[in-house]
Amino acid sequence: MSEKFQIFKMHKLQERMEQMAHEWVWEDISEHFKVEDIEDLNKEQVDEIYAYAESEECYDDYVGMVLRSICDNWEGMQE
Repeated sequence: MSEKFQIFKMHKLQERMEQMAHEWVWEDISEHFKVEDIEDLNKEQVDEIYAYAESEECYDDYVGMVLRSICDNWEGMQE
């Protein structure tokens, strides 16, 4: 009897996809706001990013998730 089919290391694929999405989104943020690192953003810029993530213009759930994650990371650095 053969073993049941399964995909191994799915978490590795998920990690890679998240990394790619983060890099893709960060490139647009970096170019738009002319910043190198997340620490270089100010509160108004982060608020603008978050507002975009919550808007209908950001129709892709995955992109919205990455944008909110970046905003959350920035807020965590402020504490």
